[in-house]
Amino acid sequence: MTPYFIYETDVEYPDLGVDRLLSHRGMLRILQEAASVASDERGCGMKDISRTGVFWILAGWRLELSRRVPWRTRLTVETWPRSLDGFLSDRDFLVRQGDVPVARATSRWLLVSAATGKAARVTDAVRAAYELDDRVLFDTPIPSNGKTPAGTPAAFSAVVGRRDIDTNHHVNNIHYLDYALEALPEEVFLHLPQTVEITFRRQILLGTPIRCYYSRTEDGRHQVEIQSGEEKIVHHAFLWFYH
Repeated sequence: MTPYFIYETDVEYPDLGVDRLLSHRGMLRILQEAASVASDERGCGMKDISRTGVFWILAGWRLELSRRVPWRTRLTVETWPRSLDGFLSDRDFLVRQGDVPVARATSRWLLVSAATGKAARVTDAVRAAYELDDRVLFDTPIPSNGKTPAGTPAAFSAVVGRRDIDTNHHVNNIHYLDYALEALPEEVFLHLPQTVEITFRRQILLGTPIRCYYSRTEDGRHQVEIQSGEEKIVHHAFLWFYH
């Protein structure tokens, strides 16, 4: 057993941006699939929930997309778990077109009990299913939180529909990026920086009215926060776009 898993795929039409090149959204879809298949191969995937009683959900992403390739480009994704500690696991990714680097990414996953829907501690059985690789691709961890300046107006709002809900009965992580992209100024959307970070604070359920707030951080990053609620504000996620 090796710590890394190789996933090969072609860039599909839904993975493209308006310029006909692989988008951040498309790359995250590919990485999500690679991670899911990798865990499935180790006996900790969706088909194993009835036996293990647990499943993984995303707590955070950092994606650096350095090369935006066209439709039907063959990509090789190398992915490995870097840590399994407490309730969490860190998983990293290297993406190549042949020998040419396309992207690198890191992710944080939360183990959840299928019976309670709450965080579950990593058991010896789950830990035994994986072999860790201590390769680190980034010098800093994914941020755990952010802050929207007071008085920031909402840049986008929507009500969560059935189209956004995944097998875990909440909004799939990729749709958080969809919402944030709607909130970006047009000039930022059309020239997205290489790196996007997402930290997920609270799940979003069907029928939730959400609001997205765009701002700039002190170090110049484009930030979008996703909120819901009126009297009691719920902070669902922060996303950052930067070079």
